[in-house]
Amino acid sequence: AKPLRFRAGGFAALRKKLGLSGAEMGKLIGVSLQTIYHWERGQSKPRAEQLARIAQVRKLGKRAAMEQLGA
Repeated sequence: AKPLRFRAGGFAALRKKLGLSGAEMGKLIGVSLQTIYHWERGQSKPRAEQLARIAQVRKLGKRAAMEQLGA
C-alpha cells in the first residue's frame, strides 16, 4: 500500500471544499476541533489511524460527508 502523506494546507483545503466546519471535520475523523485546528496550522500531525480516516474522507463528496454526519 502507498504510504499516506499529510499536508496542512491540503487538509484545510479539503475541509473547505467539503464545506465543513472544523468541528464537523473532527466528528467525521473522530478527533476534536482543537486537533483539527493544530493540524491545519502545522502544529501537529495525524497518527497513522487518523491518516487512514482522512483518506476515507478524501473520497467523499459534499453530500456524502453531510450524510455521514447526519447518520
